[in-house]
Amino acid sequence: MNLKAVLLEQMVACHEQKNWFVPLNVAIDGLSAEQAAWKTGDSNSIWQIVNHLIFWNERYLNLFKSIPLSKEEVNNNTTFGSTNPNENTEWQSVVLQLYRVMSDWTDAIKQCDEEKFHRSAYKESNAPWSSVIANLNIHNAYHIGQIVELRKTQGAWDSKNGVN
Repeated sequence: MNLKAVLLEQMVACHEQKNWFVPLNVAIDGLSAEQAAWKTGDSNSIWQIVNHLIFWNERYLNLFKSIPLSKEEVNNNTTFGSTNPNENTEWQSVVLQLYRVMSDWTDAIKQCDEEKFHRSAYKESNAPWSSVIANLNIHNAYHIGQIVELRKTQGAWDSKNGVN
């Protein structure tokens, strides 16, 4: 299996294919805006985590596609954004945005030549794209686990979906 196939398999596992863990589409399926906005203590809500995933996945996808990024400095805390527990339409729009960026990543990896994965992702660093994409997938998987745990805590998770 080549590097491209490994990265593609990771991306698809994070987005929509059950593998060793629950993918995003299963983790957020059936949630209402109220459930997605629910918080406990200092933790972020599922909606905030989804906002955060959209931000970072879009940002790195644009960089991967050589689309110029904003020059403004990013404060990671602001990437979690805000929520509105009474806006199911807005929540569904956010979910579709996440699915779009994940699908766009899958397409970008499929269309990319293998050599790009070995090239530097940044001007300031020698980190190759393969490492950046692998870390992005690890980041996605981490937050998917948080989403499932939050659903369990609020009693909104059915273990038949893959995690007991």
